[in-house]
Amino acid sequence: MSPIPTIVAAVVGITASILAPDSQPAGNESVISSLAQEIRDNYVFPKIGQSTADYLLKRSREGAYDGLDDNELGSMLTQDLQAFTNDRHFGVRVIQSSGQLAVIRDDDEPANTTPNGFMRVERLDGNIGYLKLDGFVAVADARKNTDAAMQLLSGSSALIFDLRENGGGDPETVQLISSYLFDPDEPVHLNSLYFRPTDETTEFWTHSEIDVENAMPDVPVYVLTSSYTFSAAEEFTYNLKCRNRATVIGENTGGGAHPVNGFVIDERFQVRIPVGRAINPITKDNWEGTGVSPDIEVPALKALDVAVGEVLERMTELGDDRAKWGLIHHRARTAPLSLSSDVLAEYAGQYIDRELKVENDELMYRRKGRPNWSRLIAIGDDRFVIDGVNGFMLTFQRNDEGAIRSILGSYEQGHYDHSLRE
Repeated sequence: MSPIPTIVAAVVGITASILAPDSQPAGNESVISSLAQEIRDNYVFPKIGQSTADYLLKRSREGAYDGLDDNELGSMLTQDLQAFTNDRHFGVRVIQSSGQLAVIRDDDEPANTTPNGFMRVERLDGNIGYLKLDGFVAVADARKNTDAAMQLLSGSSALIFDLRENGGGDPETVQLISSYLFDPDEPVHLNSLYFRPTDETTEFWTHSEIDVENAMPDVPVYVLTSSYTFSAAEEFTYNLKCRNRATVIGENTGGGAHPVNGFVIDERFQVRIPVGRAINPITKDNWEGTGVSPDIEVPALKALDVAVGEVLERMTELGDDRAKWGLIHHRARTAPLSLSSDVLAEYAGQYIDRELKVENDELMYRRKGRPNWSRLIAIGDDRFVIDGVNGFMLTFQRNDEGAIRSILGSYEQGHYDHSLRE
């Protein structure tokens, strides 16, 4: 079977050894002609490939590429190809004079700053497992980090995969990570990729070539997306969404479902041509041009807060005390209540071992005898937390006439104390 092209906004695997350093660059007409032929022969949709090739040749005859240097020509061809096909996987970049190949990358795509894509693995309040993954690198490079990450996340009450800055990568790595999210004993068909050059279709199933003790088939999964989320990151999201295995939160994704191969044109350019397409076993379709729509649509910058809130509320409803306290402090951080000075003044006063006052439109609190005051944050009816203090909540209790009579102090460890108002 031929190698699987990468579903990513970068071309790898073309080596400088194929270049002829002493050769002289040919004219732009030769580049356009060679590029058009490669697109005819390899683009995933033959009819569109033919019409795209014809379009480039027509533009060339009209002089659109006359007088352009190599950098300008590569940029113009990329723009024309993407605009004509609405396929963002197309790209043309110059082979540098040193013989090195420039990375083919969409103009708005920031470089991945980590060699393995794993940016953060941690456990958030409420026992939520969080993995920020900025790329699906080659499976051989990703396996060790994947196994380690899933071991750290094992036992989480829920999992959040943050793909908001993930531009794509290796479909086999998508397969590997996804295998931890289903029953290892029951393989699940995730996706298929059809490749035009070989006229072959490769199926991707979950597998048991993982540390099965860390598999989490029943743990709720949430995926965070943005408009930048692209290609293999979209496949991961689409696969799980179609299987009802994840809740997607954030923005509609970029819309790139075509694997690519790299081609050298006229010894001057490397060209990224989409040679295949994804075929989901459930929808029989993919996300090309449309992206993956979120289940909960929010701006990408707010997606993590929304996801954490969703998880904590769900777990609190199920009686999870860790989630309850996580939700309390999550609300204090993301959705504090704004109360007027007149309302805050109702809470101010002397209690047996506590005292409160209003200062600069803030309710301030301290234990009697202590020198420092702390700000209180309102999170609900008569409920406050201390700014910067976790695991403690103040609830003001009222009498039958509605007047505040005491403070109930609640601790995460499960005990309480009372302070009567003087």
